[in-house]
Amino acid sequence: MILQERTDAVYGELRRELLRFTPGSRFYSVRQLMLRYGVSRRVIDAAVEQLEREQAVEARPGSGIYVKQTSPRKRVAVFLPDWPSEGNRRFSQDLRAEFAKRSERWDFSIVPYDHQGDILRVVAETAAAVSILIWPGRLVSREELGELARLPGEVVMMWYDLFGVSVHSVCANSEYGGMLAAAGFIRKGHRKLAVIASEPRNHDIVDRIAGFVNTARLFGAEAVEIPCEIHSGDYSTGCAHDAMVEYLAAHRCGFTGLFTMSDESTQGIISALAEYSLHVPDEVSIISYGNDRNADFFMPPLTTVSGCHTECARRLAAELDRREETHDSSTIYIRANPSLIERESVKNLKSPKK
Repeated sequence: MILQERTDAVYGELRRELLRFTPGSRFYSVRQLMLRYGVSRRVIDAAVEQLEREQAVEARPGSGIYVKQTSPRKRVAVFLPDWPSEGNRRFSQDLRAEFAKRSERWDFSIVPYDHQGDILRVVAETAAAVSILIWPGRLVSREELGELARLPGEVVMMWYDLFGVSVHSVCANSEYGGMLAAAGFIRKGHRKLAVIASEPRNHDIVDRIAGFVNTARLFGAEAVEIPCEIHSGDYSTGCAHDAMVEYLAAHRCGFTGLFTMSDESTQGIISALAEYSLHVPDEVSIISYGNDRNADFFMPPLTTVSGCHTECARRLAAELDRREETHDSSTIYIRANPSLIERESVKNLKSPKK
């Protein structure tokens, strides 16, 4: 334990010292490093081996240690599907801000990819030390999880709850998010509820809907799901609008509270409701999911469940830092609990107390 602690301390010092050298130049000798830090050759050798694994230096027998790059930074890449998503963009920018604070250690980049292409091949060819993967809007298969686990470097799956699987994952507690939405309606007297899967149906969406429906029924409220066919790359605002129009044309509006899967798709849903003279929140109350930057600018301002983008970015960056410092190789599992951001899109149906 003492040897590892000394090695970690010297490794951190050497990382900073490398910033003073240019690529190709000769670094301090092993003897100089032993005298400089007052440690054994075993400690120096272990620290240098770590730098060699990161391709920061090259130890040449009989010649010395040479600098291969001025900073032993590791590349971390977030893979962003190429369809418009305010939530994904926000998360990517939050990540960029977090890694900017850690630029001495990490080289951050955003890699857009074709959501219909071979994402596993793109990740493998990018060869980042850490690949943060926003999966295309579809369910991931068991075979794909196996391939992810075998990719070089470390792969972090975003917005998938992979507890118990040997793949790193970061997610919001989606089921809890759905529960919050149902409770938000019930608390204000709503008993006839609906939910629309207005984003591509992946594990996150499935859990969110289940949390909403189960909580509503637990408290004796009705909860129906409005059909919405939407796939990766589809324009969710337009698809949600068309699905709502189709539903209202075939059914009367038998609900007072509607849970939607994203702030973006809610724009289309509100437009469809207006075409049937159903106004928010007087005739239909809405709770959305995401808490994107435009939620305050809806008319009325949108009550929404937070998507935890900023918190997940902060916790993931901090965890990657911690693992680097401690050489921890355990599986990353981060799950953040959403919160309900109440604005003005939910009408209170309860009679005021006299």
